[in-house]
Amino acid sequence: MKRFLQIFLLLVLVSCSAGKADYNLPEETFIVTVKKGADGRIFFQQDDNTILYPLNYSRPYNGLQRIICGLAVHPGGQCGVLWMDFLEKGPTVAFSGQDLSSSGGIDVLEDWMTSVEDGFLTLHYATWWGDGSIQHSLSLVTGANPENPYELWLIHSSNADAALERADALTYFDINDLPPTGAEYVNLILKWKNGEGKISGKTFRFRNRMD
Repeated sequence: MKRFLQIFLLLVLVSCSAGKADYNLPEETFIVTVKKGADGRIFFQQDDNTILYPLNYSRPYNGLQRIICGLAVHPGGQCGVLWMDFLEKGPTVAFSGQDLSSSGGIDVLEDWMTSVEDGFLTLHYATWWGDGSIQHSLSLVTGANPENPYELWLIHSSNADAALERADALTYFDINDLPPTGAEYVNLILKWKNGEGKISGKTFRFRNRMD
């Protein structure tokens, strides 16, 4: 799994054809969903209600994907893409009786990148890593609480990686298959075992994608 610091270095290198000099606008950092409209036009879903149309996005469309990007936002909902990187999507699995408390320690960071929007759970997290040769595993477990389908567990395995340095990373999960909420928001509870070995929790507001 990519480390966030490595991702940041990639962001500096991965830029589109138009640069900052083409826009007399401040750069803002977003995490958005790449989508394709019925008219074939690519757009970015910023949150549950905000859409931006990139002026210089030329990548082929491969379905819904989450990216972190630097944008110069124009009046009227258009934007120039200054840099971007695709986030890694984690698997969502159904509860099958496994011991959820046996997960490896991980810390979900409290910042704007940790969010629930557009039917996705995006997590900015930190844990201990080795030399980068071993990939960690993250999965999201649904159905552990039969009385609340909106209670999820984040499971982490270091896959016996050495704990040499603490670093952060980004990942996301598609949670749109949770029971429909209609246009209403419900409380979504995420639980995980933190770096101190204790169970942590965080509550988000969730509704399914409207498209």
